[in-house]
Amino acid sequence: MLSVEDANKIIAFLSAAYFATDDGEARKEFNRLANELRKASGQPAE
Repeated sequence: MLSVEDANKIIAFLSAAYFATDDGEARKEFNRLANELRKASGQPAE
C-alpha cells in the first residue's frame, strides 16, 4: 500500500501539471491518476 504522504507528494505534482495545461484530455488524465493514487493510499477519491 502507498503511504498517504507519498501519494500526496505525487498528487501535488499532478496538480501543478493539471493547472499548467488547458488540454481537457490531459486534465482528465491527471485527475484520474490522482484519484488512483488516493485509492492506493486509502484516501477517498474526489
